[in-house]
Parts: sequence; C-alpha cells; structure tokens
Amino acid sequence: MSRMMSTALGQLAVWILATLITWALCWRIVSPVNCREEPSCLRQMQIHPGHYHVISTTALTAMAGHEVVGLVAAYFGAQKARTLIPHIRSRCLPSFLLAVMFGTLAIVEWLFSHSDRTLAHVMHNSDGLTPGARPTYTLQYLEFNINVPILFILSGYCSLGRPLPEVSRPLVVTNIYIILAWAATATASGILKWLLIATSFGMFAWASRDIVQWCKEFERTAPRDLPSRSVRPWISHGLIVEFLAYGLVYLLSGLGLICAETERKSFFALTFGSKIAICAIFVFIRADEYHKTLTDVLRKVSVSNVGMISILRGSFDILLPCVVDSYGRCKFPPQMSGDMAKLEKILGCTVAGANFKDLLAESDRADFAAYLRNVIRQADFPQDTSESVALWTCENAMPPIAQVLNSKLQGREQKLTASVHLSVVPKSSGVGRAERHERHLVAAIRLSDEIQDAELDQKGAVFQDFKVNQRQTSEQSTGTNVSDAQTHCDTDSTNSGIVANLADLRKLGASLVLHASADEEASNWGPSLVTDDALSHLGAMAEQEAAFVKGKVAMDARLVGTWEGSTSHELGGYHQRIEFKNDCVNAEVTVMGQTLPAHISMNCSVEPHRLDIEVIPHGSVMAPPPIPYIFKIVGDSLHLCGPADSSMKRAKAFEGPGLCIMERVSLPELEPEWSRTSSPASEAAAAAKPPPKPAKSWASEPILAASLTLAVTSTLIALRKSL
Repeated sequence: MSRMMSTALGQLAVWILATLITWALCWRIVSPVNCREEPSCLRQMQIHPGHYHVISTTALTAMAGHEVVGLVAAYFGAQKARTLIPHIRSRCLPSFLLAVMFGTLAIVEWLFSHSDRTLAHVMHNSDGLTPGARPTYTLQYLEFNINVPILFILSGYCSLGRPLPEVSRPLVVTNIYIILAWAATATASGILKWLLIATSFGMFAWASRDIVQWCKEFERTAPRDLPSRSVRPWISHGLIVEFLAYGLVYLLSGLGLICAETERKSFFALTFGSKIAICAIFVFIRADEYHKTLTDVLRKVSVSNVGMISILRGSFDILLPCVVDSYGRCKFPPQMSGDMAKLEKILGCTVAGANFKDLLAESDRADFAAYLRNVIRQADFPQDTSESVALWTCENAMPPIAQVLNSKLQGREQKLTASVHLSVVPKSSGVGRAERHERHLVAAIRLSDEIQDAELDQKGAVFQDFKVNQRQTSEQSTGTNVSDAQTHCDTDSTNSGIVANLADLRKLGASLVLHASADEEASNWGPSLVTDDALSHLGAMAEQEAAFVKGKVAMDARLVGTWEGSTSHELGGYHQRIEFKNDCVNAEVTVMGQTLPAHISMNCSVEPHRLDIEVIPHGSVMAPPPIPYIFKIVGDSLHLCGPADSSMKRAKAFEGPGLCIMERVSLPELEPEWSRTSSPASEAAAAAKPPPKPAKSWASEPILAASLTLAVTSTLIALRKSL
C-alpha cells in the first residue's frame, strides 16, 4: 500500500510541475492583457448571460454532495466490514474523484455566473479573422487543467485498470496542449497563434493514440466475466470524442465563425454533458460490480452449505428443515421437504407441520427441550444480542463440538432408537421484525438399534452425547485460553470431533471453498470499485491469511529457468519439470505429461530458503493450498524438499522422501546443418511466408487524420481570408 501511495504521489508531483512550468512559460511569452483593461472586451463579457450557470451550479453542488455522502457511507461501511472481512479493500477512489470534479466545476460555474469574478483575457485580432478585443475565458482553461487529469484517472486507472505511469504521458500531454491552446488565443502574433494551434492538435493526436492503446490492452488482458466489461472502454472513447468536439468549437472560434458567447455556451454544454455522462457510466459500473460481488458471495455460501449438508448426510439417515418459533417449538414446514416422506413411512404418522418434540417418546421430550435451548444458546454465544451471526474464530475460542441427543422416536407400532442432531442456520440481519424471534435449523436423525449403539460406544463416537445437567461451552470443548484454542484449530486431533453447525464452517473446508485466488476474481480487476480481495471470503468462516502475499522478502534470481528431476520411490518416483518465470511469481509444473500453471512465493531471508508452489488445475474454480518447500542451489542442481506425507508440513532439513534433486535444463546446441543462417528448406519456408504488412500511414490512423485535416483546413481558410 505504501509503495502504491508513493508512486501516486510521485506521479502527482510530475503532473503539477509540468502544468505549472508550461503556464509560466506561456504566460511570459504571450503577456496576456486582462479583459477589464479593454472596455469593449469588458462590455462583451458583461452581456454574457449567467442564469444557466446558476442552474448548473445548483445541480453540480447537489451531485457533489451526493458523492460525498456516498463516499462517507462507503468508508464507514468498509471499516465495519473489516471486522468480518479482513482483506476487504477500500473502493472510495472513484467516488472521491467524482466529488472533487463536481465540486471544482460547481465553483467554476459559480464564478461564471458573476461577470465581475470571471477570469478572462483579451483575444487579439492578430490574423484579421476575429473581432478585436473579444474575451477568451482563462478560467475555462484552468478548470480543464484540474478536471482533465481526474477524467484520465477515472477512465484509465479506475475503469480500465491501467497503471499510473501508463496514464501519466497522455495526461501530461493533454494538460500541456490545453495551455498552448489558451496561449494561441491570448497572443498578439498571428504566426505564433497558428503554430500553437497546429502543435496542440498534433499533441491531441498523440495523446489519443495512447488512450486507444489503453483500450486495446484492456481488451487483451481483462477477464471475460469482468463486470461491465464492454462498458468500461466507453469512458476512454468518450474522452477522445469530447476533446475532438472541444477542438472543433475552438477552431470555429479562432476562425471567427462563431462569437464569444456561442463559444462559451458550446463549452458549457460539452463540459456539463460529459461530466453527467461519466457519472452515469460509473453508476452503472458500480451497480454491476455490487450485484456480481453479492452473487459471488451467495454462490460461495451456498456451496459451503451444500458441503455442510453433505457431511451431515454422510453421518445421518434423515435430514429435515425445521423452524423454532417464539414459543420454543421446533416445527417442521407444512409442505413436504427434505426426507419427510422417508420419516413418515418409518413412523407411520404425519410429519409435515408437526412439532418435533411430539414425535419423541414422553420420557425424552424434556431432554429434547433442554437440548434445543442449548443448541440455540451455543449458536448465539458469545455474541452480543445486537449482532446477528456468531463469530467463532481461532483467535479467541473454537465453537463447541457438535452434540447428539440419544432418544426414541414414537412410531405407530413401536419405538425407534435414534440419535438427533440440530444444526443452526445463521440468521440474516435483513429479516423482518416478526421473523427475528424465529430460528431456522436442520434436524439430522440417525436411526440405530442397540447393537449399533454398542459398537459405536466401543469405537468412540465422533459426536458428544448431550447431557441435560451439563452445559457445554466453547471453553469446555476447546480449552480455556487462546493458545489452546489456536492449537486446537491447527491440529487434526481425533478428540476434537466434528463441528457440525452451519453457523461455523471453518473446519469443514469452507476456507478452501470461500477463498478464491485473485486471478479468478473478475470483480477485483484494477483499482476501481472493485478493488483486490473485496468479499472474496467471509471473515471468520474463511482463512485470514493469504497464501501468496507479495511482500518485501529476499529473492533468489538463480531459481529462474527450467529444472528437471525425479521424486523419491516413496512418493512414486515420477519425473517432474518446473519452469520458473523471470518475474519470480509465476511458474509451470509438468508432471506425468500434464503442464499446469502455478504461482510461487519464496523467502530467502531465512535458512533454509522457503518456497511455496500453488499449482492451479485446469478448469478449477478454486486454487488448492500451496505446497511448502525448502530449497537450495548447489552448482547446477536444485535441492527441493517438500512434505513427505499428507500433513503438508514444511521440511526442516534436506532429507527424507520429500527430497528431490533437480538439474537445470540447458537448450541443446544446434547441429551445424541446422545452425546455418540459410538452407534450401529455410529459404523455401521464407518464400512461402506472406509479405510483411506495410507500415500504417498517417491516413490510416483516423484520429491523426482527423486532427491533421482540421489543422490544414483551418490554415487554408485563414490564409484565404488574409489574402
């Protein structure tokens, strides 16, 4: 973050310095005359109507206020969400830039509505084409120098995701030719005027070519499912069209074909209309990003819930949804759902709409009521009553181990021994007032007989047996301090049982389901609303430590290249090939004839050196956890030692079955016959190649052609009028 901030501040300093130097040089060269010093110029400026500037000032102030309120709400909303989503990134930059742009434009429009506060200079009749002593509004060009960089950042950096150094060149060029265009209107020399105009249009073509290149790179690199992918280039293309329209109005004014009042009205319409259009496009992009992010989160949560239900179905025979109402009754829904038909066939009675407690034997109903109260209490503890979801994390305490109630179901002909487990579904903060007193649960029932129960007791049940007189808390099940909870979280002890509660998915693989890699998150494209890890996982239900964080760690450039070697016989003895790219971030792993992309992260500041390789399978929705290695380079050999078993623990020494010694692959030298510069075969292949495409002339570039055509046409008209 600090590196990005320093880059932004450095680029901002360059923009400001280049603009100020250009203003100083042009001011000194043209020596502008204030419009108030010329009576005719002052008279034309005073008759300029200002009522529509008052209207635009009001509208722009309202729009700036709207962006400021949205900015404040987004900032505090992100701060609140950071407690649940540690890696969420602020998306406030576009709103901040829009607020600054609308605020600046509102101030300028307010100054235009008062002629005595408007900054204007005299436009000299240096070439005999314009009426003498007409005003040129310097305030308009100052507003351009402030808001045009904002437009470039919004279109290039925020919308298309281009880096700031790539945005800087057309931005600085545009600011410079805007100042040159102002100097052309304020100079008293006709030759200098048209020289500056021609230079300005040439620089406009240069900057427009860079903007078109932004769009080409965006089309090449942007993910296909990026929100509003086809809409984002509209802003950049619109900037070119807008500046071309400005240039056309400017030329008509310079040739004397329109008066100063018409020029001012045209500039006002273009400025106000373009800002409204850009704001509308960003509203569309933000809405699309929001809905896509929300859809992704709901899909991931749904996948996690499906995984949870799959685990319950593997341990139980019947799964049924139920609702606990304000009276404490656990009732099944009135319509048939889940395994109701199966349970009705077993019990021989109606289950839909029934109270679960009524299906149990009389002796077990009191125990079931106590068990139900305990399940609800565990789901809410230790949360405050104002919160909506219980947050169980490894930093404080793990959730209680899932419990079952051994009871008997009352059938029509006999009683069936069953183990009942209730799993609480997390509450939603958006429910209505009447639904806040209801809790949704999943009831899991495992039918058993006495023999199965005896075998289960001998093996050790994975669920704890609920006892009415013993209240289980997180401290009782997971330890009394933070270190114990952390140890319990990181180890796979069989004593931990199964945390089978829908409100806690962390130990059930939710961290893998909910934690998607950055390359697969299209909504995280660029620095726009969207920002790196926004809503990519659900805080306490996901891993809070990213596998690959690009930090300031020591690298070993000798690792770059291709290495080959064979694993130990204990691990299969297969041949593997790893190609480490020059960026020390990406790699390609070839195993058993399949080549897969991978991300790497190394740390050479510790001994032994560490290397994490995250292999990305083809068509995979999520990236598997990285494989931890240690490595060292001895001569032309790479000693790579990884985990020896499924525990995925990093090795501490270069020994054991996880050690693989790989050799660097060098390119084979060509035989003399094939190393010649030419041969009959190569000459025939060269002759068969299509001729190279001729270089594009200026006529094939539409932007450059339009600019040159306007410049040449205006020059010919000026010479004809002069003669």
